[in-house]
Amino acid sequence: MKKLALIPAIALIGALASPVPAFAAEQNERQEIERVEKAVSIRAGGELRLKNFSGRVTITGSARADVSIRAVRRASRERLDHIKLEVRETASGVSIEANKKDDNWRGQNNNVVETEFDIQVPQDVKLDVDVFSSDIRVSGVNGQQELHTFSGNIEVTDALGSVDAETFSGDIDLKLAQGAGGRVEFDSFSGALQADAGMTTRSASRRRTSGTIGSGGSNDYNFKTFSGDVRIR
Repeated sequence: MKKLALIPAIALIGALASPVPAFAAEQNERQEIERVEKAVSIRAGGELRLKNFSGRVTITGSARADVSIRAVRRASRERLDHIKLEVRETASGVSIEANKKDDNWRGQNNNVVETEFDIQVPQDVKLDVDVFSSDIRVSGVNGQQELHTFSGNIEVTDALGSVDAETFSGDIDLKLAQGAGGRVEFDSFSGALQADAGMTTRSASRRRTSGTIGSGGSNDYNFKTFSGDVRIR
């Protein structure tokens, strides 16, 4: 599980303040919309890796054998021309990078294009999603899921495999598929864990809770937040 360091308040304020001038500058730009649709081959049981900064991410498991990507990108014309949405087939599956900046572009310090994703994948894929201020919604995916955001919420529906979900200030909502179960690890500074599915607690402290949910299957459900809450249904 990737570790989310607990950042001192002053350092956190500084970290969050740094993108503000760039976003303020966006208000003076003429925003344009670019739509991208693409289908990419992926091997059975392959991995989808996605990196994004801002913009909702929705991933749905389906009966299709490839990855269908629909993206809506919003930024100035100059940034849309020089910051690309890169989709690559890799040895392990498919990689999506929402903000691939041209190496020779020196136009601005802001290399962010707000990008909303609607992606359909085969049900057996593995997911590795790493975003900043994006909400993440996943439904109907049976493979292992690693989902990381900073200020967004995470919502997972009908999860059959292991889930590793991490957010700083957002909430996490996990709805298990019928018959799913396994070990639960929850780590948070000030968030709370609610398990409607009937969790047997093994150990609990102010910041950390361990337990077993469902029939005690082989899955691992790891949750880490700073102030966000987690609900398992």
